[in-house]
Amino acid sequence: MKPILNLALVCLFVLQSGAFAQGPSPSDTAFGLQVPAPGADAFADDVLQQAIDKVSSAGGGIVILGAGDFKLSRKAGDETVIIKSNVTLRGQGYATHIYLDPKTPPNPLRYFPMRIGSAKVPANNVVIENLRYTGNDKLIGGGSIMGFNARLDEPESMLLSCDNITVRNCWIYDSKQAAGCTKPASNMYHAKYVIPAAEAAAASKAGAGKQFYGLPERQESQFKNWQVHHNMIDTCGNKAVELAECNGGLIADNYIINCEDGPQVIFGSRNVRICDNHVFFLRTGINISEGSHHITVTGNIVEPVSGVRTNRWGACLLFRTEPLPLVTIVSHVTVTGNVFRNQTTETKSTVRFETRPESLGCKYEAITLTGNVLDGDMHFYDRRTPAMTKMQDIVFADNVCEGKLLNAPANEMASTRITIRGNTFRFAGGQVLKASGWIWSDNTHSAGTLQIDSAAKGNIVRNNVTTTAIINSGNQNDTASNVVRPLDP
Repeated sequence: MKPILNLALVCLFVLQSGAFAQGPSPSDTAFGLQVPAPGADAFADDVLQQAIDKVSSAGGGIVILGAGDFKLSRKAGDETVIIKSNVTLRGQGYATHIYLDPKTPPNPLRYFPMRIGSAKVPANNVVIENLRYTGNDKLIGGGSIMGFNARLDEPESMLLSCDNITVRNCWIYDSKQAAGCTKPASNMYHAKYVIPAAEAAAASKAGAGKQFYGLPERQESQFKNWQVHHNMIDTCGNKAVELAECNGGLIADNYIINCEDGPQVIFGSRNVRICDNHVFFLRTGINISEGSHHITVTGNIVEPVSGVRTNRWGACLLFRTEPLPLVTIVSHVTVTGNVFRNQTTETKSTVRFETRPESLGCKYEAITLTGNVLDGDMHFYDRRTPAMTKMQDIVFADNVCEGKLLNAPANEMASTRITIRGNTFRFAGGQVLKASGWIWSDNTHSAGTLQIDSAAKGNIVRNNVTTTAIINSGNQNDTASNVVRPLDP
């Protein structure tokens, strides 16, 4: 009886104290602030912002959106609704539809109908879940209509960040980007100043260092713990999900289709996992870009969507730079257990490296690709600016390759300590090795052989199985212990 008596005393104390004296308002429940849908004939700007403000000012909680239409107008600034700290925005699934009015006049400026934080003030601890969002970017035809994004634009916010952000279980249509975080590209890496062109040129000669990149203040202020997972993302005019200057991120289990580009990490992002997404792209698939490092890419299925322009140079996995005068390192990337398929474009590129001509050079290093299925060619060279590109300490092992591994002579592009080991090359014909100083070992050429180009020098080519003898036209290449096994009858 004693526990029952204690419970009764607690209840009596609460009632006498007046905690439930007024009772909940019609829109307040024990589960959150209820917001009915205004419908397609009214704008939802004010009702949404008032609900978010009320919950945030109370210390945080849940804004529960009802089923129906939440139509947004375009305001004079660059956002309609600002999502603030400690707010969960929760819909009723596909039935809750937030959208920018399709009758919005075109405007060339980027616009954030549902912005996480403002240009100056970050928002932290935000969850957006179980709703449908349509940007109507293509229909409006002006500017860049974004999805759920945080962008800190103002100089006073360069050393701030929006942390602990989750976008999950949403349907996101026709926005320039579905979700992501960034700061102005002109200020990337530089907490106190924008690097002048002359200083960038000096950096290219001296090599990247802390005096140019990765300043402690900017590293400390990276966005943290962004999670974008289990969303349906359809029709984006840019990267479907972009994490820029992000330390700790997850892009997982999204179905991405009809987007110019799939997920991207950029501008020094680190400790990010891109896993188990289905990506059907128009231009490029997964992008590892401009200074990003310690990135894991696992279990994704990536290929061009039906209808892509066949003359595009898009790749399923692209390592690249931005069109900025910077010296960059892209490093410590693990790519395992993915299916990259490209039989649609002329190049049939599954993996590619590209340093933009506006860049001052890039080194791609400490990259491991293991256990992938690659139905298309692997471009282990830079077609645009090979003289500004360097590849080193790359391991390509235990993959099933339906296409060729394309490479360049040392006098065209520097590539050192590249290990090609234990792969199965299934295409018919000869694989050509033009590079120098590579290790090509324990590979199986199930329907062809290896041809060592006359420009190739100092390669270790051992223990490979080919259907006909390896052709060595180069110099100082070690070709011991290879096995010739004709095609099975």
